[in-house]
Amino acid sequence: MRRTLMTVLTCGVIAAFPALVLSQPQSNGEREALARQLRGAWLPLESGMSVSRSEGTPLSAKYEIEDGTFQLSVYTSSGEALSEVIVDESAGTIAKVHAIEHREDLAAALQQKDAMARATRTLEVATTEAVRANPGYRAVSAMPRLNDGRPVAEITLADGADWRVVLQPLD
Repeated sequence: MRRTLMTVLTCGVIAAFPALVLSQPQSNGEREALARQLRGAWLPLESGMSVSRSEGTPLSAKYEIEDGTFQLSVYTSSGEALSEVIVDESAGTIAKVHAIEHREDLAAALQQKDAMARATRTLEVATTEAVRANPGYRAVSAMPRLNDGRPVAEITLADGADWRVVLQPLD
């Protein structure tokens, strides 16, 4: 029952927000690897978004393993510029910043920018509330989107092998 419900929720999430497919681990093995890395991650996701603010408004954030490297990635917007900020999760500082140029990443960032333009609350606040409402869990990703024209944050939380997705209003 639980697996069926999770499959239905996952399929609904993927249908509603295709960019999320790119941001989440695709297999149980990838989730397990990410969960292992998260145990040692000192910096909460919401704090990583705050660190990235020096480069622009956070549009989304996620812990991920990319090319075998564990990292905290935050998409930001400053004027027309869209950037990916890699935050050093062990030091709480910006490790590198680069312009978003890949077509799929750019499309996702533009959708996120549109959602955040309609938001009256920050992604950090919504993420903090989701974590507080789910004791023992930590945020793995925060992705804004429009839901019937209203901005919401889709926040993925993990507590070891247990993962869940919650929606938080951004208005």
